[in-house]
Amino acid sequence: MAGLTATIRRSFPVRLAQAYAKADAGHFAGALAFNMFISMFPLILGMLSILGLLLRDASLQQQVETSVVDFFPSDARTSLLAAMNGVRQHSGVLGLVGIAGMLWSGSNLFVSMEFALDRIFGAGDRGFLRKRAMALLMTVLFIVAVVGTVFVNAVMARLGSVPWLGAVTGAVVWILFLMVLYRIVPNRTFRLAQIWGGAVIAGVLMEVLTLLWPVYTALAHGFSAYGATFALFFLLATWLYFLCQLILLGAVANRMRLGPPPEAGAMASPDGGPVATDQARAVDEVAERI
Repeated sequence: MAGLTATIRRSFPVRLAQAYAKADAGHFAGALAFNMFISMFPLILGMLSILGLLLRDASLQQQVETSVVDFFPSDARTSLLAAMNGVRQHSGVLGLVGIAGMLWSGSNLFVSMEFALDRIFGAGDRGFLRKRAMALLMTVLFIVAVVGTVFVNAVMARLGSVPWLGAVTGAVVWILFLMVLYRIVPNRTFRLAQIWGGAVIAGVLMEVLTLLWPVYTALAHGFSAYGATFALFFLLATWLYFLCQLILLGAVANRMRLGPPPEAGAMASPDGGPVATDQARAVDEVAERI
């Protein structure tokens, strides 16, 4: 019995949980979720406004909007679509200045992600201009990914109701998103071929979270008594918090497996080499290189 307990304690999942707790990653996840909640909607609305000005195709715009809200819990999709339709109808009023402002505000999402990932990977921060250049690159990639998702959804619609196709596709999308995130956003990172481990762990758990979310919302249905707006706020904030926990869990897994990051991220600062942050040291104390 003692041997079994020791084996369990040395297992990778248990050590990963210990490293995550010791690095205090949960506090970073809370701050990241708050920034994500504040920044995500300006980013999405700015992106949809740009696509609305470029596409001028109501059917295609609607497909893009549907693809965007598919990333969110099903309970929030109706309210989000209503907000996006309002932006699309008033895109001319917003003007280019308003759109640029929304994208600038939305890019703070990737700046806050860089801060959290740099602490866990063990890297110094970029300078201001390099931060914004990285955030702009991620914004462009985000727009391209959303447009690409429209075509993926069209292919899936042609394939019909293949069992588990939606879940597998969702997990693959999350994994690819995380691989790009872990490779580009931190100032110091790992090669693309190395970061798949943490991306798979977090991506699969994200898809599981998405599939199980209706169960949680059914248990928390009492919040709707306080109004639809509060219920939407509560559900989105909670979902984003869990999502950020999983993003950082994958980052901790990569640090555990790979050690200090040897590669420069996108638009990396010349002096942004590996740094012995408190979080990276905490992960290294738990890790056994595998």
